Amino acid sequence: MTRSPPALLLVLAVGVAAGCEEKKVLPPIESATEAMPVASELTVDAGALADPLDPPPPAGDLHEEIARFVDVEQCVAERAKVDPLVGDALGAIGYDTFLRDACRLLDASKDRKRETCDKIDSSALRSRCQSWVAMIAQTPDACPMQFEGVATRGRNASCVAIAARDPRLCNGESRTVQRATCEAMVARDPAKCDALAPNQRALCRREVARWHAVLAPPLEGLDKLPAVRGALTVRGVSGAPDPPNPEVDLAADFKRGVVVVTARDRLRVELGTVVESEAARIAASPQKRSRVGLAVLFEPTKTEAQRPVLQKLEIELPGEAPLVSPPATCECKLTTARVSAKRGAEVAIALDGIVSNASRTFKVSIDLATFVRDVVAESPGARVLPPLHPPVVTSPGQQARPGLLGRDGG
Repeated sequence: MTRSPPALLLVLAVGVAAGCEEKKVLPPIESATEAMPVASELTVDAGALADPLDPPPPAGDLHEEIARFVDVEQCVAERAKVDPLVGDALGAIGYDTFLRDACRLLDASKDRKRETCDKIDSSALRSRCQSWVAMIAQTPDACPMQFEGVATRGRNASCVAIAARDPRLCNGESRTVQRATCEAMVARDPAKCDALAPNQRALCRREVARWHAVLAPPLEGLDKLPAVRGALTVRGVSGAPDPPNPEVDLAADFKRGVVVVTARDRLRVELGTVVESEAARIAASPQKRSRVGLAVLFEPTKTEAQRPVLQKLEIELPGEAPLVSPPATCECKLTTARVSAKRGAEVAIALDGIVSNASRTFKVSIDLATFVRDVVAESPGARVLPPLHPPVVTSPGQQARPGLLGRDGG
């Protein structure tokens, strides 16, 4: 059996341990929104321009390590000889149970029980453990959430794609490195790492080699992902001038797909960034890109399989205070509303209407389409919706009603 030296294994984990119990917080909306188009114009990640990464440890054979695993105590004993310098570093960050927690990765991988990961002290390593279990057991629904308790952000995208054996879902990753590594692991093909920078390429190839014997081949005969589009047209009415760029292509904002949240026979989807803070009331700088975010609830009725209700609409224009409805008036009609609780399926939303806020009135047309990157069942206490306001849509026969997915989600 080929085994990674304990010292190298520990070096690899210092970064994980350093943030042992830091809470995950949602990224700032502005930076996350503005970074997406910038990243799409770059061929490398910002991290590739920083100091060189440590050399990756040998890949070893994860399949063989899992097969040989007996218990945590024996695993720790086999890896107890720590390089003195690495021991100093681990002592400085106070991670006294690192070896034991690392061995619990193998313990959980062997019994394929997510609860085995709960014993791990580090939240980052615990999340990695949950991903291992899901990927090995091919159960994407068991992948860890991006942000615990926030259903609309979905699960870890790479974990879902690898566990589902679906390379298409790797498009849910926001960064080039993670996306390329995800595709290489699903395909079990190290050649897919070649587009990365040297250090990143080495890490990607290491993951493919380590996991090759554990992962099953990818699914075949999958349909292509739906074409992504994002058209926004805003025209001033009732004396309001047109914005500087009345027609904007926002397709890049939706290329990562969306998360569908389910509750029994109801579905809810957010497209774009829905801001729930005071920042939503501050005028955007003239240099800031236009942005649209909306939330749509699909309710079953006696006459319709799914009746769409627009619950939230936000439009941000350069140099303007955002249009947020509610509380702004939105005399809008959903002209297209398609969604499916199936990963890889199409989500298409289009609307036309008049949005008014104080002295400004605009005629708005939105046409969005992307794919479902994840489907998450609403759980008790999960934050799905902002505090409920009066109905958003004022088109005939359409009224938002409080319900399981329409209550105050905190």
